[in-house]
Amino acid sequence: MKRGTRLLTLTAWLTTTALLGALTWRVESAHGRLPFDVLVAHWVAALQSQTLTTLMRGFHEAQGKVVTALIVLGLLVLAWRRQWRDVATLFAMVPLGMLANSGFKLLVGRPRPGPLAAVETHGFSYPSGHTVAITLMCGYLLLRICRGNSRRPWCMLAVAGALGLVATAAFSRVVLGAHHPSDVVASVLFGVSWLGMCLMAEQWLEPSPPPAAA
Repeated sequence: MKRGTRLLTLTAWLTTTALLGALTWRVESAHGRLPFDVLVAHWVAALQSQTLTTLMRGFHEAQGKVVTALIVLGLLVLAWRRQWRDVATLFAMVPLGMLANSGFKLLVGRPRPGPLAAVETHGFSYPSGHTVAITLMCGYLLLRICRGNSRRPWCMLAVAGALGLVATAAFSRVVLGAHHPSDVVASVLFGVSWLGMCLMAEQWLEPSPPPAAA
């Protein structure tokens, strides 16, 4: 792995982790909604309609099934091919990241916005588990698709699609009343930070190239 790539990964991880830490401190010290939450909530309220709620509820219902299917299918295919290193990478990046997010939610313990969510909710609010899941899944797929080919047009399309899916997931959680806006921002930061940590571990465990012959 090139030194420049490792430095970029480290920089991205440090940046997102620092931002997540700062946002978490702000949320815990506020003991309620942040000004950012109030501002975005008012903007979302102005957009609310039955059609939008129906669309976002459909996205919510499909998202969990699609992410679960992709995880299971990916693990089965990689195991069938005996690509055990890739199995470990997928498991660490997505399911283990989702589990770590659940633990983080317990540590912060932020209540949900209120009892009037348009979908069933349980547990604490910060960060959003649904947004973390799709961030991790899209991030993993982008690494698989674009590794070594980041300038190809189809890679750029994949990046645009991933950003659109993550943004839609985050937006849906706020529209449906399941999360504060700062919850979904923290989810994206957590997902990127977790992916960066896993990528650094993968790079560190990568076998060194054989020495050049004299």
